[in-house]
Amino acid sequence: MSGAGAVHPLHGNQKRAVDPRETVWLSASAGTGKTQVLSSRVLRLLLQPGVEPSQILCLTFTKAGATEMAARINGTLAQWVRLGDPELFARLDAIGAPTDAATLAHARTLFASVLDCPGGGLRIDTIHAFSQWLLATFPLEAELTPGSRPMEDRERVLLARQVLADLLVHAERDPLGDPQLLRAVEQLSLRHGPPAVVGFLLRCASAREAWIGPGSWQAGDMRANVLRLLGLPADANAPWLATMCGDGEFDVQSLRRCMEVNHAWGTKTGLQSVDTISEWLLGDPAQRLADIDALAGAFLTQKGEPRSSTSQEKIDPGYPDCCARIVACIARIRAAAALLTLAERLIPALRLGRAFALAWDAAKQREGLIDFDDQIRRAADLLGNKAQADWIRYKLDRRFDHILVDEAQDTNAAQWDIIFAMAEEFWAGLGQHGDVMRTLFVVGDYKQAIFRFQGTSPENFRRAADRVRREMRQAAENAEMLRSNQRARRMIELGLERSFRTAQNVLDFVDRAIAGIGHESFGLDREPEPHVGEKRPGYVALWRPISDMPDEGDEDAGDEEQEEDGAQTWLSRPDRRMADNIARQVRGWLDPHGPGFTLVKGRPRRATAGDVMVLVRQRKELAGLIVARLHAAGVPVAGVDRLRLGAPLAVKDLVAALRFAVQPLDDLNLASLLVSPLVGWSQEQLLRHGYRDRHAHLWDHLRRSRESDVAAALQQLGDLLALADYEPPQDLLHWLLVGPWQGRRRLIARLGGEADDPIDELVNAAKAYAATGTPSLAGFLAWFDAGDGELKREADNAAGLVRVMTVHGSKGLQAPIVILADATGNPESARERGLDLPDPAHEARVIPLPPLSREEKQGRIAERIEANRKADEEEHWRLLYVAMTRAEEALFVGGALGRRDRDGPPPKSWYARLRELFPPEAEMADPIWGSRCEHGTAAGPTLVEVVSPRLPLRTPLPPWLERVPPAEPRPPRPLAPSALGEDDAPDPPFPPGAGREAARRGTLVHKLLERLPEVTAEARAATGRAWLERNVPGLSDHDRDAMLAAALRVLAHPDWADLFAPGSLAEVPVTAVVGGQVVAGTIDRLVVEPERVRLVDFKTARRPPSSLDQVPPGVLRQMGAYAAALEATFPGRTVEVALLYTATPHLIAVPAATLDRYKPHFTPAE
Repeated sequence: MSGAGAVHPLHGNQKRAVDPRETVWLSASAGTGKTQVLSSRVLRLLLQPGVEPSQILCLTFTKAGATEMAARINGTLAQWVRLGDPELFARLDAIGAPTDAATLAHARTLFASVLDCPGGGLRIDTIHAFSQWLLATFPLEAELTPGSRPMEDRERVLLARQVLADLLVHAERDPLGDPQLLRAVEQLSLRHGPPAVVGFLLRCASAREAWIGPGSWQAGDMRANVLRLLGLPADANAPWLATMCGDGEFDVQSLRRCMEVNHAWGTKTGLQSVDTISEWLLGDPAQRLADIDALAGAFLTQKGEPRSSTSQEKIDPGYPDCCARIVACIARIRAAAALLTLAERLIPALRLGRAFALAWDAAKQREGLIDFDDQIRRAADLLGNKAQADWIRYKLDRRFDHILVDEAQDTNAAQWDIIFAMAEEFWAGLGQHGDVMRTLFVVGDYKQAIFRFQGTSPENFRRAADRVRREMRQAAENAEMLRSNQRARRMIELGLERSFRTAQNVLDFVDRAIAGIGHESFGLDREPEPHVGEKRPGYVALWRPISDMPDEGDEDAGDEEQEEDGAQTWLSRPDRRMADNIARQVRGWLDPHGPGFTLVKGRPRRATAGDVMVLVRQRKELAGLIVARLHAAGVPVAGVDRLRLGAPLAVKDLVAALRFAVQPLDDLNLASLLVSPLVGWSQEQLLRHGYRDRHAHLWDHLRRSRESDVAAALQQLGDLLALADYEPPQDLLHWLLVGPWQGRRRLIARLGGEADDPIDELVNAAKAYAATGTPSLAGFLAWFDAGDGELKREADNAAGLVRVMTVHGSKGLQAPIVILADATGNPESARERGLDLPDPAHEARVIPLPPLSREEKQGRIAERIEANRKADEEEHWRLLYVAMTRAEEALFVGGALGRRDRDGPPPKSWYARLRELFPPEAEMADPIWGSRCEHGTAAGPTLVEVVSPRLPLRTPLPPWLERVPPAEPRPPRPLAPSALGEDDAPDPPFPPGAGREAARRGTLVHKLLERLPEVTAEARAATGRAWLERNVPGLSDHDRDAMLAAALRVLAHPDWADLFAPGSLAEVPVTAVVGGQVVAGTIDRLVVEPERVRLVDFKTARRPPSSLDQVPPGVLRQMGAYAAALEATFPGRTVEVALLYTATPHLIAVPAATLDRYKPHFTPAE
């Protein structure tokens, strides 16, 4: 069912697992057809009488998994519609479904039923998408702010900064603020740095249950809570600590015995110890506490190791035991002192964390943002809150009778709460549907639980299985006790070990690895069942690790010194050689003239680039270097699967251009831009032209140069500076990419096709920034730097290309050939993630801790660190299992050794444990790697005819492709005539405050001239005075009379009477297309007659012109635009224009000849 026309019958436990009547817990090893089983289970449910598509809910771990399952199910249902009876019979029989005529007829209707389902199809979602849908369905019950939306990563960073800033400003300026918060931020920043402080505060915000809700930590109880958290008594303080040095708690008997032995020894060292011990014993508890380090010096070295006691042991054989007891007492006191000191540091830090968490919650509510944690928490609250849970479940009860959970090993506790809340009454036979059979289907694999860094734990998978098993057993017992007619149901537990992906030889090696490492190391409670794979050739090879010291016979050894001045020198030499060797190896496999690598799945063929997958443990520089070396070797490569948007070189080069436009005097940035593909200088050119006096800026130095290549670069950069002041970021990027710089073409020519996606994402980021407000170049750079978005590539779409990705990213994918490129990595050197401690009063509540020093990792903290280390190590080995099982036919394991790995790969590295599976003499010579170990057999060379592809003859590109396109015709956009220019003649200087009064006077006279023409001449004075008194009550009588007189004088003038006569129009909007340009504005007064159109525009200049010659050109351009618009609106009529200056007042007519000179004339490009 994975492909059109294909029939893959289910076998054994696969067929049992898809029984739609049973609740099934399925453990499916890698490659065992889990997706097919899930899809078949859904199909079997749809075929059940009475089951509607809307009653089925499928929850997956990734969007890609949800998309694949939906496509597979919909594709199958669409095929069933068209198939004849024999073919459809075979399809239904393959999944164990009934094959009677009624079922065949029903199967053909399912595709339409699914399409008619509410929402347009089956609900197949990730748990986050489902939670989002649930919140959208019940926004009121979820207490969501209207318009709430998911928070983006960059928004999270920006909001965190804003919340912290507001919190500190409030603490400093508000009388009710807490000044301790300022000191806490200062201490944390000095100790750990600002990024670590923000990270700690965001972890505090995620631990919402610690600060909000019943029993949560409050600011006033912080000290008691912190002491309890660290395992200290409630009265812990300095006097309490001193009591640990008293005779009642310290082993003074052993201390006196050691003093007697050292006195008997009689040497200088022994007598010094006697003096130290005796002085310590003479002190009171407080003094003893102060001198505890001096006492420790008598028994421990500066490295903290026990001092040699060979001589004292001759005097008293029990001396070492006495010393051990004393050292234990000292260690206990030191640990308690460290924890007490830590408590004093944690109290203000957690007060700050709590304040930030509350402010963060309020800020998200205010901005209408919800993050992933909010989605899960709110959805769980909806279904778990007893006050409304019955109503929510009642509404959902008629929707979901069958729940399917994929990748259940990576489902966290809060997500399981959502699932169990919906399935609470499944096995009780209750609910709105009465006796309708309701089922839960869960599929996962403990061995593939690898997302602990995202907050998941495989123990949740185990605990969830125990809970379902227990609840179904109790329901079955109750049914039997009540002699119910319902069939007693129990959870069916099945396993899938038959792999349809991987060759048996590779799986044998996987089984040997699990046995050799130990199933306990994977976190398994018992030995897993042996894997059963495909009976075809399978091959595993361990390449000898690349060390810092090349072997004498290494043909690349002589090239190492030459490479030092090349690129990627920040990586270690072994890493660079590892990337080089992988590129050489893959190129050899793909060489059409060499032996190649033969694959036999399906039919024998030569391996292609799309058959190779390179996996790394972590997303570091090595992955990018492998991509670069493969590209340089001519191997088609897709690039790394996921990277930070600011990391690709193409993005760095474009951002360097933008930074230069903002700050040309940034020397390092300008140097980076010059040697980028955008400008194209070599390092030699930069050195030759950039050498200057120490205090001179590079940009200033280049501008003084007379070299021709410098002049070309200056012209290019000058064009950028000239444009940067006017263009928003997205337009400037567009100009850089397809304008004269031809940035996209240059970047792809240098960096390869993998630069395309990062370039597009940078442009999208600029568009997203523009949507946040008024865009500016400096603002965009600050916004871009605030949060580095992640660029994700769908690796399963990289057809015909080598894929380079992390093991986590490869989950759900496979390839015929898999290379583990960094198998020598040491898991113990991994950076420690943020630490948290469970609250002893509430184990489900965790309290985040800031970064700790080694001395502070005591007591409960040390226990937690050890538990985390053990869990991380188990996941380290599960990650190896996932990596190995991606391979279909061939697995290659290699790595590079660091400077500390002089004795070989670290003992807990993948490579070291896999190498133990081979005897020492198993190594054989290898032309690229020096030597290798082999398991299994590779397919022999196959004679495959190599047909050279027929490529079209290369023709020269047309010249227009290299030229900047001409300006496109200007789209009709409104042009306001007032924007063509205002009064260019400056008014005389105003006395203080006069400018505002003059502006108000002109505005009021203007409004009177708008309103009074509609009133009879006799009533104008009274109407005008009343309007002024009503709208400008603070106006003096003198000013009111002067304004009214000016307006009435204009209206009474006989030359202008027709402009204000009945039938004239006031404030007339006019819009017309003039020369391809839209002109739009408002005319103060307009008279339309059969032969002519007259307009007058009011002007309120304080010093009006006395004649047409004194009218500013800007005003004449405005009148010309009005005249042109009216000529287009009233063709064939004469347009007469006049200016009315209200200050005098007097009217100035503008002749037609003058208007013609000032009318707008647009070119098509404008």
